[in-house]
This record gives sequence, structure tokens and C-alpha cells, in this order.
Amino acid sequence: MVATLVWTSLVTLVSLGGYTAVDVIHNQNCTSTDNGIVLQVHCEVRSGLNFSDVRRWVLQQARSAIHLDIVCVGGTLTLSHPMEAGNLTELRINNCVKIKGLFAEFQELDTPPQPASGTLEVLEIINSSYLYNKTGVLEQAERLQKIYGCMTFFPRGLRVLKLRYTKFDKMSNSNGFDGFQDMPFGNICYYDNLEMYERSGFQSPFGILDRKIENEIFYFLRFGSFQKLHTANFSDANLEFIPARFTEYNWFRQFRSLRIIDLSHNRIKEIPYLRRPNHFGKLIKLILRHNNISRITKTLIEKLKMSNMAVDFAKNKFVCACESDLEPVLQFVRNQIEESWAVNYHYLANETCYYPSSLQGMPLRSLDSLVLCPNSPARFRSWTFQELYIGLIVLTFITIVCLVVKFRKEIKILTYTRLGIRFWRPHRSGVIRLKEYDAFVSYSALDESWVMGTLCKRLEGLCPPLRLCLHHKHFILGACISDNIIESVEKSRHTIIVLSQNFLQSEWCLLEFRKAFHQTLLERRRHLIVILMDQINLDTLEPEMNYFLQSHTYLKRTDTLFWDRLIYAVSDVCSAPIKSAAKEVSTTVNNLEDVPLDPETHYSIETK
Repeated sequence: MVATLVWTSLVTLVSLGGYTAVDVIHNQNCTSTDNGIVLQVHCEVRSGLNFSDVRRWVLQQARSAIHLDIVCVGGTLTLSHPMEAGNLTELRINNCVKIKGLFAEFQELDTPPQPASGTLEVLEIINSSYLYNKTGVLEQAERLQKIYGCMTFFPRGLRVLKLRYTKFDKMSNSNGFDGFQDMPFGNICYYDNLEMYERSGFQSPFGILDRKIENEIFYFLRFGSFQKLHTANFSDANLEFIPARFTEYNWFRQFRSLRIIDLSHNRIKEIPYLRRPNHFGKLIKLILRHNNISRITKTLIEKLKMSNMAVDFAKNKFVCACESDLEPVLQFVRNQIEESWAVNYHYLANETCYYPSSLQGMPLRSLDSLVLCPNSPARFRSWTFQELYIGLIVLTFITIVCLVVKFRKEIKILTYTRLGIRFWRPHRSGVIRLKEYDAFVSYSALDESWVMGTLCKRLEGLCPPLRLCLHHKHFILGACISDNIIESVEKSRHTIIVLSQNFLQSEWCLLEFRKAFHQTLLERRRHLIVILMDQINLDTLEPEMNYFLQSHTYLKRTDTLFWDRLIYAVSDVCSAPIKSAAKEVSTTVNNLEDVPLDPETHYSIETK
């Protein structure tokens, strides 16, 4: 016999188990329906309800199945984990915006029940919010992993799991935890009985956006196996992409019974390549209605053809535009492709254009090339092989010219240092050639290790070697240092300044720079070559040096083409010096180390 009772009538039923109604649920407005097999209980929570109390009451009932509906009208629900409760087979929760205790234990039990042994088959949580804090979640993660063998949030014996417009909200005293994406990954959970999973709704009825649903969906799908799942509903979940779990290789091994994937009312813009699942010929339906898919292209048609899914992407805002591959698209939307896979897309003929406004509302079956391309009757003429070949040659030529113009300076340097060919530069006068030295090297004694061990050895190792004027070799003993500096600069084609912080601290070094700078002005040619060793603040330099660095190009030791630029700057117009730089190479410029070299070993420069 079926009876409908108010909560006062339910007191007698409850008291059989040793509890009174007031002991179980305080001041709740509950009704029940009993047909002798299933006890249907509906409660409105107005103050507070602890699911542990409900569970104690359910364990006392001699019913094969109990269905419990909880509707919150202002109260707080404490929903302990796990949610197994004796013969409670269906639990529905609605409008509970303050659900607490997701990871709390049932205190009356020594050991929580295993989810596989529970009876709860249907769990629906609608228009609700879970409240959690960082400590309560992270501290319980390891305990749940040990109890259930995997990191689970819901009973593993469920047949239906629906979370619609349900949010996971941090409590005000919680910081540094953002929900599912921060949970530690556990072993795979086997939801062997789950047939329907719904996680939908990104906006609560209170106008609050929930943009983290994709993280929850990813976590649940990625670390679970669903052999009986036939329907997955992720509609209205603010998703921009199809979950990767359904597009990666062999994804269907953990979803062998899947038949419907509902992704309608999202923000998906593109349909990816959908891998063909091995479902013994059974078709999977992918619903993408009311998304942001705007174009039907030849590439999209190829994707649909290769997949064993039937994709329903009707009710999108289609752009009807003039395309180069328009003819295959028109055949597709007019149902003119006589292949079995195309039958699933006959609905497109009745879809309409959204853009441009002149074609808005026109059915896709009415489109043709004259409607879409009224001013381009020859637009779809195929290019011949000769035209493509000539176009490719012209494009290649233009590309080469652009590269030569952009990198002409580097090309000029490399053709000399690598091939021994110098062009775009006039021959130097005979007066310059008759100078005694190729370069005077000015440096601080504190930088002598790099200068003597690396710089000089490489320049003197060219063929023929450069003639370098050095302090310790060529300064006249007993002569005034300033006179030695002036004479060395005047006898050299170039002065190489090794500019470092140490150089700036030496008065004699600065004197050498001034003389070389004046020599540059006197000869009206590039006499002075500056090698920047360190990062230097130009504002701290003396005026002449600051002016030179801002108005002339200098070399940086960290430059990839440093050695090429230096050799090019100090070498004369001849073919001989380039031999060692182009033919006797053994290491790349990038691998040259600034360390003293073995005097018994021959070193040279090599291109990359």
C-alpha cells in the first residue's frame, strides 16, 4: 500500500529503529511515499542537516531501496564522504548552496565502507555549491587514496552521476587551492557500473561564473576507467575545446560502451581530428550544437569522413563566404555526396547562413558559387603545373633578394672570412699598406690572459699572420710611455682597443684610446676598432669615448660572428689571409672558448 505522510507520521516509522524524527532531522519538512518496496523520502532543509544522521536512520530501515530527495531552502547540508548509506540507492540534492564535509568521515564507523560494496546507484546534485578549505582537502587526500585504492570523490558503485550547475567554492579562510586541478593524482578509479555521467552548467542561478569545470572533467575522465559508460554530458560547461580524453590515441579503451558525448552550448570553435574508435561498427554521436563553429571547409569534411563518429554541429552561426575550395563544400551541404558516412550530415541542408547579413537566413542547400562569389566567375579555375612552378621560382627569388638586402653586411663579412672573396669595399691606398704593423693592441694588464692567450694567438695564426704591435715587444726601452704610444699608433693600420672595466681604470689605456681616436679623425678612415668585453654604462665614459661608441660600430665579444667581424676589419684586400679562416678550420665560432691556448697547438676558425 502506498501512503503519503507528513513528517509527524514518519516519526512512527523512524522510531522502529530506535530513533525519533527529532533525533534524526531537526525541524525539517519531510514527506514520504512507501509502496512496500521503495521508500521515497522528500525533505526541505531549512536550518541544517547532517548526512551522518540521515545515514544512521537509513541503516535501521528494512527496505530494499530508499530514495532520498533533499531540497535546501536556506539551510546547510553536511554531506560526508563517502555517501554510502545502507539501502539508500538514490540520492538527489537540489539548491543546496552550502554543502560542507565532502571529505569528512562518518564518525560512528571504525572503517568507512568500500565504494564497490555500496548500494548507491544514482547521485544527482543540482544548483548547489560545495564549500571546501585547503586543509580539509589536502590532508584527507592520502587517507582516501589508502582506503579506496584511488583518488575518488564519488562512490564507485554509481550507475548515474549528475552534477548540474554545481560549483566547488573555496571557503573564506582557504588560500592557495583551486579545486580539482590541484588534487594529487592517484591510481585509476574503475567506475565499473557508471552508465551516465553529467557535468554541465558553468553559471549558477545566482549569476556566478564557474570557469574551472574543465579541470574537474579532465581529472575525472583522465584518472578513471568507464567500461559501461554510454552517455557523457558536458553541455553548457564553458568549454573551448573537446576534452582531450576523447581525441587522443586509443582513448576508447576505457570507454568501450560510450555512445553519446554531449558538448552542446559551449564555446568550441573547431572540430579536431577524431580518432576512429574500435567499437565493432557501433556509431558514437558527438553533439556540438550551439557552439562557435562558423566555417564548413574542405579540411573539416575530410576530418568527418575519417572519423567513425556522427558529429551533430547544427545550430551554429555559419559564415557563408567565397572560398577557393567551395565546390566540395557545396556538394557536402546539399547532400550530394553518395557515401555512407555523409548520410549523418543531411541535416546541414536545412541549416542557414548567419553571416554576411545579405545571406542571413538563407538555407545552405540554396547556396551556389554564383551566390557566394558573384564578382569572381573564374575564381575556381585550377592553376596549371607550369604556373605553380613559375610562381614558386619567383617567390624563391624574391625571398633570396630580401635576405641578401637584410643581411648584406653579414654576407659581405662571411664571404671574405669563409671564401676569401672581398667585394663592396674599395682597395686601400699604398700609403696604408706600407705601415709597419697591421694593428696595435691596447689593453689593460689585468686582461692580459685573454689578450695574449686568445686574441693575439688567433690573429697571428692567420695565413699570412697579422703583424701586431704589443707593449711588451715593441715599446722602446727608456723612451717616454706617451711617445711609445704615439709612435705605435702611427705605425699601425689599426688600433684594437680591448675595452673593459679594467681598461677604464688605467690612465695609460685612456691615453692610447685618445691617440687612436685622433688618428681615426686624421686619416678619415676606420683606424680604431673597439672590442667591448663587458657591459658598460655609456653615461659614465669620458666624452670622446662616449661619442665614438654612439657614432661608430664596435665589436662585442659575445657576438656569434665576433671573430669573423674582427678578421674582416683588420685584414687587407688580398686572398691569402683567408686560407686559415676558410680551409684550416676545426671548431665553430660558437664553440671558441676564451682561455689561453697551448703554444704547441695550431688553432684556426671554422664556420658553423
